[in-house]
Amino acid sequence: MNLPFYSAEDVRSVVSMSEAIDAMKRAFVALSDGSAVVPNRINLPLEDQNGLHLSMPAYINGGKYNTVKLVNVHFDNPQKGLPLINGVILVMDAVEGSPLALIEGKSVTALRTGAGSGLATDLLANPNAKRGVVIGTGAQAKTQIEAIQCVRDLESIKIIGREKEKTEKFCNEFDTLVQPGNMDDLKKADIICTATTGETPLFDAGDVQPGVHINGVGAHKPNTRELGTALIQNAKVYIDQLSSSKAEAGDLLIPISEGHYDWDQIKGELGNLVSGKIRGRDSASDITIFNSIGNAVQDLVIAEMVIEKNEK
Repeated sequence: MNLPFYSAEDVRSVVSMSEAIDAMKRAFVALSDGSAVVPNRINLPLEDQNGLHLSMPAYINGGKYNTVKLVNVHFDNPQKGLPLINGVILVMDAVEGSPLALIEGKSVTALRTGAGSGLATDLLANPNAKRGVVIGTGAQAKTQIEAIQCVRDLESIKIIGREKEKTEKFCNEFDTLVQPGNMDDLKKADIICTATTGETPLFDAGDVQPGVHINGVGAHKPNTRELGTALIQNAKVYIDQLSSSKAEAGDLLIPISEGHYDWDQIKGELGNLVSGKIRGRDSASDITIFNSIGNAVQDLVIAEMVIEKNEK
């Protein structure tokens, strides 16, 4: 068997960020209406390597394809100059069962994660949002920048990283709109994206202004989080999928386990917001949060486009 392999360059050459954001509507609606078949991902700890392996199958009823994404996350890699995330997506014919292709997984992960934030930002951020802050300087941070620029006409995006030199180098990959920042910039931000591997809160309610929209995408283990408890308590929180959040969303699980929050306080899933079944922002002063741990159906809809556009 000799399966075609689509590289990161192949992915980005055929799927734009705006197309990916539009595809997320289908993905999240399918999650919420039950047409997506997505078991909770298998999380295999690689403790002696300070890493973990994730296996994530997905299918949408009536679809042409099913996918399995296999990902390794090695937390020491950035310090070694190596990618934090490596992975591959296997695409199979859902009608006849045959394997069709392999797709480089890291690029799809970054693209769909950014696109999910782009969709949430479009639905939840104030229409006149002008100032963005992104915390993180990895591959996920790059697509967060691209996504929020797709849906809002921003005047500035400040980047907060742990290392000054690395942050400056990261910013140099973009135009002058993107500049190094610091934690004081959170107070002026209309949109904040967190894309880190941190295990404790990066900031809390007192560090942000009323009306801010926050995309929290970095924490995807039950014992890690990026957002403080008071922030969660004082915001309108939206998620990608309730069942997976109950298994892995540390930003929510930790305050719930401490008795400071409850699942009933969550406003709902993003797919139900897309379909108009739940309300979004009610006022300009609302703090809104999209707390995402990522979902394999997002990979599926991007993989579909990669396969079909490369076949043309």
